[in-house]
Amino acid sequence: MNTAEGSNSPHFTPEDQALAEEIADVYRIVDPVPATLVERLQFALALESPDFAVLRPYEDTVLPAGVRGGEDSRTITFDSEIVTIMISVSARDDHAVRVDGWLAPPADHLVELRTGAGAHVVRADDQGRFVLDVVPRGLSQLVVRQGLDDPAQATILAVTPSLIL
Repeated sequence: MNTAEGSNSPHFTPEDQALAEEIADVYRIVDPVPATLVERLQFALALESPDFAVLRPYEDTVLPAGVRGGEDSRTITFDSEIVTIMISVSARDDHAVRVDGWLAPPADHLVELRTGAGAHVVRADDQGRFVLDVVPRGLSQLVVRQGLDDPAQATILAVTPSLIL
């Protein structure tokens, strides 16, 4: 490659340009940009407040068929200094799942499951248990808020990374 004096941009010869295009073609074939990358980034960045703990996935266990009445199921645990969330995701059909969850320490916080189809908000009971009975499959994220009567006033305590249900 040739670089002009006083310039930071390279000047490609026709051979250099052809080689650069071939390399770009190889990367497009071998390691393409995921089709959903932009959607997943926008989804992850859509929360309105930056003052919360981001939970770390701690465990992801796939339970074999036959568990919970023959449904495929998996258990995921998210952990932070503020709260731990354990969820069990069970298949309902080809388009929906059921999410059973537990907060530790137990509290009657609001639990929001953000999905591409909208948010599903439930209140955990005083034992920290919550259920989202019918949730569409796909990209989602859990958000835990203070257990106030007005969800718009409730501060976000923690969020999970995006996950695929």
